[in-house]
Amino acid sequence: MKNLTTNDRIKHLISFKQLSISSFSREIGLINGVTISKIINQNRKPSSKTIGRIIKAFPDINYDWLVNGEGDMIKGKETSSNNVIEQDEMTVTALQVTKYLNKFYPESSNTVEQKLSKLIDSNHLHVLEFLQNGKNEIKEVISRGFDSIENRAIKIQEKSEISREKFLVAHKQTLEKVASLEKEIDKKVKQMESAYSLAINKINKLGNVVENINDGILEIETYNLVEEVRKLKEISKNK
Repeated sequence: MKNLTTNDRIKHLISFKQLSISSFSREIGLINGVTISKIINQNRKPSSKTIGRIIKAFPDINYDWLVNGEGDMIKGKETSSNNVIEQDEMTVTALQVTKYLNKFYPESSNTVEQKLSKLIDSNHLHVLEFLQNGKNEIKEVISRGFDSIENRAIKIQEKSEISREKFLVAHKQTLEKVASLEKEIDKKVKQMESAYSLAINKINKLGNVVENINDGILEIETYNLVEEVRKLKEISKNK
């Protein structure tokens, strides 16, 4: 499996679990199969979040196998011989430690280095157990980290939905206010048009009254003038 990519191992895992891409996606908490389909068919590199989802959904799967192709796919299938380190490997480990001490702590004596080497040689199984426990703790921390990130993403999405709903409500209220103002403006315009029409009618009527008054005045003046002429004629006759 080392020659295979992580994408290939995900494809193998789906086949092993006898799942379709869609059902596998749902198992790991994805809405649809787009992400997994791109990983398998388009050779897109899976994100650390996707890896975390897979490990969380299938706790029996070996993280090292999935990511690095190391060990068996299913946890617990390694034989006990895998936990045994050959003497040469243990010697290399001890030498690595002593070289580290020589480099960063040159004041340490050879006696200390020898004791440390013997301690590592005699307790290599305990060291392995310690390292394995540390690896498991790291995996657990990573898993909790993924959960925390996912929870934060959900909260951000919820806040985004709330903000979107508030925006839609405010937008609706704004549209309603604009519509109400337009109705009010239309009403005022109609009132102004009606008042203008009424004023024009009154002005026209007033013009007619003035014209009638002028006609009356003209008639009176004409009558008075006729009377004056008549009186003058009578006076002339009497003379």
